[in-house]
Amino acid sequence: MKLADNMAKIVVINIPGHGHVNPTLPVIAELNRRGHQVIYYNTEDFRAKIERTGAEFRPYPASTLSTMNDAELAQGSLIQVTQLIFRASVQLVPFMTAELQRELPDLVIYDSICLWGMLAARQLKLPTVASITTFVLEGAKGLMSWREYALILSNLLKRLPSFLGDRAKLVKSLGTENPLPSPIFPCTGDLNIVFTSKALQPESSFVNDSFEFVGTSIDLTTREDASSFPLDQVIEQRQHHPIIYISMGTINNNNNLDFYRQCFSTFADHRGLFVLSVGKKIDIASLGTIPQNFIVRQYVPQLKLLPHVDLFITHAGMNSLQESLYYGVPMVMIPQQLEQLANANVVARRGAGVTLGHVFNFGMVTSPQLLETVNRLINEPEFRAAAQEIAASLRESGGYLRAADRITELFSLTTELGKGQVITKQS
Repeated sequence: MKLADNMAKIVVINIPGHGHVNPTLPVIAELNRRGHQVIYYNTEDFRAKIERTGAEFRPYPASTLSTMNDAELAQGSLIQVTQLIFRASVQLVPFMTAELQRELPDLVIYDSICLWGMLAARQLKLPTVASITTFVLEGAKGLMSWREYALILSNLLKRLPSFLGDRAKLVKSLGTENPLPSPIFPCTGDLNIVFTSKALQPESSFVNDSFEFVGTSIDLTTREDASSFPLDQVIEQRQHHPIIYISMGTINNNNNLDFYRQCFSTFADHRGLFVLSVGKKIDIASLGTIPQNFIVRQYVPQLKLLPHVDLFITHAGMNSLQESLYYGVPMVMIPQQLEQLANANVVARRGAGVTLGHVFNFGMVTSPQLLETVNRLINEPEFRAAAQEIAASLRESGGYLRAADRITELFSLTTELGKGQVITKQS
């Protein structure tokens, strides 16, 4: 494919996680609309999503990431996630290096935990963009209590021998010419696109001028399928009742049957209308009797629903958090693992939500706690005011269009300077 001189060939390298892929999709679609060629590497599970953007999908070797979904199910073991990335990188660094040598892209975009993408691109001295779909926690202080740090340390000590073994195997496979960076995560590039606002990002000594905060990545022209969801009913009911949306995320749904039943018993007599998204793998009939003030669906068009919601009960995954705040919706946050706890702590400190659930037993809340917190957030307007203030910062950051602009600017600058030039300050 012959590209015009002002068009870039871009390779995107990501992990098989919805929270890491979804924010990139509007950016990739926009880059395609502008005439750039985008080649996107991931597992087959993400082929359809990626191809809808207009990008060329390329699969990883079939067995390489067979355990990577376990990383999403690790329930807070950051050490285990890191080990899975180390193991995958042993195979994927040489694979991606060969792919990049063949494709000779103008730019490489990789996720901030996609270690094999960063190492392959740096080995070939290609211009790079890191896609950061989380808060930048490196260099940020005071986000967790001593109990939470103790949990991290406990997990590390339990797995330390195997962790060091996996790291050593990766270092050996890379050789002395391609050393691991310090710190390893987040994986950074010449340009670092962060999908939140500067105002919401915790203060961090790690953040420098190479970080571009673009806010929530939402393409409002993309149509969600709302044909089977009674959105008009929700809008009409909101004139008389508060609307509370409950979703514990794509990964956590199957582990939350007891929580959903707890919501039924807690809120059956509540004045609110509750919308519960349980995911496509749960048989709704298995939940038992559904209260009359609940709408339960396997799929809910979240972006269409959130503008009409008064409160969101969520696991505090970054996608859900960003989308909720984009529409100024306060949250009851019940983290299921440590990264989500860090997310929740950031939002709670800004006054836009309340965190529930014990750090040593994630997701466990009592019905009185849940009821009291929901009523508090509905009745105290300062929570919505705080969420709306954050919403303004997210909207003003430019979103996927700003991300595409900055990526295009990087391509233009590297074209002028020549590939391999260090053109922005790196950490």
